[in-house]
Amino acid sequence: MPSFPKNSLSVPNEIERVKQHFADKLDFPCYVVGNGPSATEVLLSADEIENSVIFRANWFFLEEMKNYGSRVDGFFWSVENKGLRENVDKQQRLDRYTINAFFQPFHPSDKKDCAVTNDALSRLPSFDHWAIIATDPTLARFMMGRPLPTQGMQMIAVAAILGFKTINVSGIDLYNDIAKRYAWSVPDEIKRHLREKDFSGGYEASHSLDLDLHFLRAIREHYQFDLVGLSDMAIMAPFIDRSEVKVSAPVTPYVQRQEDIYVTLADGRYVLGAMALARSLAKVTDIPLLVLHTDPYVPRALSHLSNVQTRRVEPISNPHGHGQARFASVFTKLRVFELLEYRRITFIDSDAIVLKNIDDLFGRDGFFVAPDWGMELTDQFNSGLISFSPSEELLSRIHASIAHTGSYDGGDQGFLNEVFRADIKWLPPEYNTLKRLPVNHPTAININDVKVLHFVGDNPWDMHQMKTEFTPLEAIWASFLEKDDWQHLFWMNKRFISKRWNRQKSQPQPQKRKQVETLRKTLLPQRVHSPARMIYRTLPRFVAKPIYRIARDLRVI
Repeated sequence: MPSFPKNSLSVPNEIERVKQHFADKLDFPCYVVGNGPSATEVLLSADEIENSVIFRANWFFLEEMKNYGSRVDGFFWSVENKGLRENVDKQQRLDRYTINAFFQPFHPSDKKDCAVTNDALSRLPSFDHWAIIATDPTLARFMMGRPLPTQGMQMIAVAAILGFKTINVSGIDLYNDIAKRYAWSVPDEIKRHLREKDFSGGYEASHSLDLDLHFLRAIREHYQFDLVGLSDMAIMAPFIDRSEVKVSAPVTPYVQRQEDIYVTLADGRYVLGAMALARSLAKVTDIPLLVLHTDPYVPRALSHLSNVQTRRVEPISNPHGHGQARFASVFTKLRVFELLEYRRITFIDSDAIVLKNIDDLFGRDGFFVAPDWGMELTDQFNSGLISFSPSEELLSRIHASIAHTGSYDGGDQGFLNEVFRADIKWLPPEYNTLKRLPVNHPTAININDVKVLHFVGDNPWDMHQMKTEFTPLEAIWASFLEKDDWQHLFWMNKRFISKRWNRQKSQPQPQKRKQVETLRKTLLPQRVHSPARMIYRTLPRFVAKPIYRIARDLRVI
């Protein structure tokens, strides 16, 4: 159906209109209810319904039970659909729901040349929620192209801009269940008003999980409110933790203490990573970096860095390495939990660099980590950055768990996820941005917002390999190195490549040997084939074999 945009000479006026409408309720908690499967997990009491503002969207009235009551303070829809209009009007006529305000960025119409509907009076007052979002330049930028933030994210943005201090969310599952889009089934009479994408599971082409999460983080960065999750929304978990920076609870102002320390582990060529990490920290903080190591060469290699301390530790063998050489020594990282002399520790993998000050982590209480977002947006945390307060209790848990607690990836990350999963507090991904995230999910994060850049996988100091998609990020890493660092990098890489090259020359690869053998077998018979042999090779075997024996006895071949 046709629709016409709600353009305005003064977008801020739209906010004033809405604030006047909710004037006596802006101090109430706001419930933003999506239509995802988890929406049915919540049942509000009569008192909670009475003393709140409730936002619903789209085909919400298909729900089997009114878990959120029959009053809707704000109904949101962003795409004109005559079937939806007619059904919403029907719900009101039958007194099934009372809708106190309508939010849509257009004037619906039954005609192509003018905004005319026979039932327009039943959808008043009407507001433009896109205009409300447009009053914030950062959020407005997300609305200027495709994909757009989904309806649930738009509702959260409106609630935040209007000034609600507690925003409760449920049913915003971000299409986590690809088999089921809604908490309820869609009847056939409703499907005729929809395209298949509108009731099938998963994200449709005009929306994106990456952009939704980026939009949500932008909202939380700009507005002070508590975002409370009421249902099981796994993908949103890092953003509904009350301890998230600048949003739910004010972070304790950090006062530097002598017993706070950054820590990393560096052996072998990872000492090159520790150089870049130390250089990057020196630019943003005065807190030193303690480098744990088992390699006796490390202190000498890092002696030119004034903000570095070193400590030799005994290696811890990995009982879960699944035979992978790269995981053989990663459990030595767990030595960081033995540093009981420090009040608080922020551990950073040595293949990371710090781009912005993160000293606020020392002003927090709890076990803080960031999501393991790279190729995929998982619900695990990445162990490349951990901020915690060491204690005998934590150390005992580690020691007691090493032998019998599994690891889903065979390394320390899988192990730590198993041990501390119930205790973690989430940081935004900017605190530990894996290099694969901005490459594989470019709308999920802006590189200019990154605080810690983590080079998982191929290391940036590896001169023998190059993947062009990571070149701009590796250039950032290289920019922190100074002359002394480059000298170490040159000689360590020269020695490494030399050993690797000599090993390859002395031990031909099995595939190469196989290729050579195949080529020899192919070429040699061609040089000795006589006419008689050629005839023999073209005959059936049961005929050729007796003939061959006779010919051989007669010395024909």
